[in-house]
Amino acid sequence: MNHPMFDDSRTVLRARQEFLAKGSLQQGAVADVIERSWRRCLENGVDATSPPHNEVITQQELARRLEQHHLLISHARPEMATLNEQISHTRSIVILTDHEGVILHSMGDSSFLSEAQRISLSPGCSWHENHRGTNAIGTALVEKLPLAVHGAEHFMERHHFLSCSAVPIFGAKNGLAGTLDVSNDFLLPQQHTLALVKMAAQMIENRLFRAHHKSEIALHFHARPEFIGTLWEGIAMFSGNGKLVATNRSGQFQLELNLNGQEIHFDDVFDAPLGALLGRTGDTGKLIFSLRLKNGARIFASMELDPLLKSSAPPAPLPAVRPAKRNCAANFDMLDSGDARMARAISQVKLVLNRDISILIEGETGVGKELFARAVHEAGNRCDGPWVAVNCAALPEGLIEAELFGYEEGAFTGARRKGSPGKLEQAHGGTLFLDEIGDMPLSLQARLLRVLQERSVTPLGSTRSRPVDFALVSATNQKLREKVERGEFRSDLYYRLNGLSVTLPPLRQRADMAALIDMLLQIEHADNTAVTPDIMELFQAHPWPGNIRQLHNVIRTALALSADGPIGQPHLTQDFLDDIMRAAHVETDTASLDSLTLEVVRKALHAHAGNVSAAARQLGISRNTLYRKLKILGLA
Repeated sequence: MNHPMFDDSRTVLRARQEFLAKGSLQQGAVADVIERSWRRCLENGVDATSPPHNEVITQQELARRLEQHHLLISHARPEMATLNEQISHTRSIVILTDHEGVILHSMGDSSFLSEAQRISLSPGCSWHENHRGTNAIGTALVEKLPLAVHGAEHFMERHHFLSCSAVPIFGAKNGLAGTLDVSNDFLLPQQHTLALVKMAAQMIENRLFRAHHKSEIALHFHARPEFIGTLWEGIAMFSGNGKLVATNRSGQFQLELNLNGQEIHFDDVFDAPLGALLGRTGDTGKLIFSLRLKNGARIFASMELDPLLKSSAPPAPLPAVRPAKRNCAANFDMLDSGDARMARAISQVKLVLNRDISILIEGETGVGKELFARAVHEAGNRCDGPWVAVNCAALPEGLIEAELFGYEEGAFTGARRKGSPGKLEQAHGGTLFLDEIGDMPLSLQARLLRVLQERSVTPLGSTRSRPVDFALVSATNQKLREKVERGEFRSDLYYRLNGLSVTLPPLRQRADMAALIDMLLQIEHADNTAVTPDIMELFQAHPWPGNIRQLHNVIRTALALSADGPIGQPHLTQDFLDDIMRAAHVETDTASLDSLTLEVVRKALHAHAGNVSAAARQLGISRNTLYRKLKILGLA
């Protein structure tokens, strides 16, 4: 039986031979980025079958480049060492290059290389695409994208023994600074190598950013609070008077900033004065608070102050910045706002609290499953312990294992030199919330089940188990039982999660619309805003496919349009009103359809000689509705 890796290699090799012979490829034979590189190689006259030859710069030129890129090298070395520890058993080499693809530093296991090959992966050698053809380093620099190149995907035949994963490193001003690459024996492919290199490169970028930019204020932020302090956080540097000094790439993306030399201030980005925030960081600077962007979106942030600024800053008037009220609804008293189905779900959960019974929350998207789960945590005897939420649908599949189970001794690069505990271990003594559990890959479900049964977790790269003790709450908008029947979800894990299953009702079926609106107005700091009776009727009539999340967005937009006045129809978006009209039309058609009898339909069709459109007009319904009735009656 052939191994899939070798089957893929033969397919790519045939595609390469066809391309070199005819200059063309069947669509999908290789990845688009590989095909583009192959075509550039032909245009640039790269010889695919040239004998081994290393493009090596002089020692003098290498010394010049090492000096030129000393900051990059100094910040990359620790991450390269950590990455090398993680892959030490895989016959791999970790490589750092400059922006032209010249190797500046390398380390690792070179035992799988010949002497010539070892030289080619040493400092001073160039892996520019014009010199080496398609390769991870050179092609990643051209495409400015992370890239893995395996075996015969290399344009030059002499590089087919390699499997390489390279990620561009961008400097403090967003220019290409170099690449980080892992090259290993093609016969020993590593499934997660590119993910590892991505994380190491991101850490190097963050190091370069902080080393290059100094300012009085550093704002760390993300749309999800648990990502603050991680590789994915945004970082924005401000001067003491609020001028934006710099933002890392993640920050630019999250804030949707286009820095073209214009001067930007804190108040241009955030809907809160900077001066009012300075007194909220406390002595540790680790307080996480919410901020609203000018476009209405909310993020979570922590602020880090320069010690001199911190000691000289006058106390800020705290009332100018209202504390985030999101947690005020994370208790059962506020969630129990008059709907019978919600009251039943709450009463059931209260009966099983603190009894080591897993809780599964089901319901449509937007019904408030995470808020309900947080209320479970707050009501239990672990409320003083950690609350750890994991969105199983939001994490990349290649990284979710490390996020859940943690990693040991540099299994992934990061600020913690001795590895990092996973979410399961972080939840010890508190509550673990697994949101969108139905999207967890099957390959990880067995590991999760083992943790839940044995009450211990083994981080990646470790042989030692660590005890864990937490309350477990899961949530899904899918029908897990149906996924079990289709073989898409493990039945044993399903029954382990489903100690108690509660279903939260969709908004269109709830009887506490007015109370929910009052709660959302409070969250938006608009407690005194009036909602007129006609608007309340529209809210009651709306189908709310997005449930409470949609209601919250509608109210937030209406508050902005009403300028703190009463909310009226002019403050509702046209999409919202169109949804009501469509819902009313469907309801009318359905009622009319139910009232039609076989005899009435036959008479209408007979009167119009079988003309369905004319018969529908007589019956006062649409033609599509009449066709549906004809099918029900067996006449079509």
